[in-house]
Amino acid sequence: MRRMRNLFSMILLLVCLLVTVSAWAMPPEDGIYEKKDGSGNVTGRMFIITLRGKASETQEGFTMETSPGAPIIAMQALDGNGNVTEELATCYSWKTDTAGAGETGIRLRGETLQNAMQKYKKFTPEVFSTAFGQQVEFGFVNEGRANAYNCSDALNGEYVRNSSATNYYPLSVLLFVYEKTLNSQAFLNRGIAANTYSLSDEQEAGPWHGDYYVLNVSNQDRQDMWTVTAEKNLRIVMENHNRDYHFLFVRNNYHGDPSWVGITWGAFTGEAMTSVNALYLHRHITVFAPEMLENPDTFIRLTDFYSGEGPDAVTTNAMAVLVPEGNDTMRLGHANISDTGTIQFYKEMGRAEIKGEGVRIREEPNTNCAILGEKDTGYPLTVLGFVKEPGEKYGTYKWAKVQLDDGTVGYVSGQFIRGIDTPFD
Repeated sequence: MRRMRNLFSMILLLVCLLVTVSAWAMPPEDGIYEKKDGSGNVTGRMFIITLRGKASETQEGFTMETSPGAPIIAMQALDGNGNVTEELATCYSWKTDTAGAGETGIRLRGETLQNAMQKYKKFTPEVFSTAFGQQVEFGFVNEGRANAYNCSDALNGEYVRNSSATNYYPLSVLLFVYEKTLNSQAFLNRGIAANTYSLSDEQEAGPWHGDYYVLNVSNQDRQDMWTVTAEKNLRIVMENHNRDYHFLFVRNNYHGDPSWVGITWGAFTGEAMTSVNALYLHRHITVFAPEMLENPDTFIRLTDFYSGEGPDAVTTNAMAVLVPEGNDTMRLGHANISDTGTIQFYKEMGRAEIKGEGVRIREEPNTNCAILGEKDTGYPLTVLGFVKEPGEKYGTYKWAKVQLDDGTVGYVSGQFIRGIDTPFD
């Protein structure tokens, strides 16, 4: 009996230890933490955000390196008037159950911070890394509290979580996420410079103006310029490169309450297609056709075309929803927005059927290839998207890539497909 009691006591002790360690090892709670002086004035803020979205490859071939369970920590030091005097952002890495470090990150301070807070002023964030013998440290011993060490005199200290705080995430979070995603070599001291940025805005952003960060980006090793747009609550980060909009990071359920969709179309105007328009089209798709975004490499391309002449001429902005396909792209849908405000969105994937008799299913998207079979009007199939003929760089997406119910994949001329390509209501 005594042996049984001892065994039970050991099991109970082990369970308690496991529960305790599990509680200690819980990740820091997302939210906004504040540091105050003796008079109760806020002298610093700490923002903790766990990225739970999906990342995708971009044209440069890099992938998002942040992951669930690896919170990003951003910090701000404030002066007596509440002005930001320093910012820091890093990715938290556990060292013990209650403490960890930021091994790579960026800083904004001095003239760099001043330029970062003004529109159209160029700045390059200061990069720190263990590769340079630098890191910052954090402790999370007590729930709702955080301690910062080796950050700076202004940033070090104890922070307490304020559940009622509603501040936007600071610019340093976006800068760190983007640098870590597409310029990670800069953190490894491999001769790669950090990107150069300038804060911009889009005057045509309508009622949502002010809720986004819009950054112009360049790099001394790349002879071009591009932009990054993100909601200030960091639900989505998007890169615009040569009018291709790549969605680098999208948090789960970022569209929130879909009732906003009724006013979304008000953001689209023919006079000024902006990055924000691409964001709203993307968000619209998440509500009405989320299957179009299952491939994380899905992106939106903006083009223009014209019809009519003289006073009857109409400019139409077209936005194609594309995914990489071999050496080219496959179109999943498109939106046409005229300068009169008329908008049509077309989905070009999903269940459909054959229209015509003896329609040929081909092995490749051209007429000089093997025929897999012939089908008649009403034959059901799944359209995966539309592609161009190989080698037609500026051709039209006239071939439907289809999958038959037996799993066969082939191509059908788009004129013989019906049941999709219907404007959303």
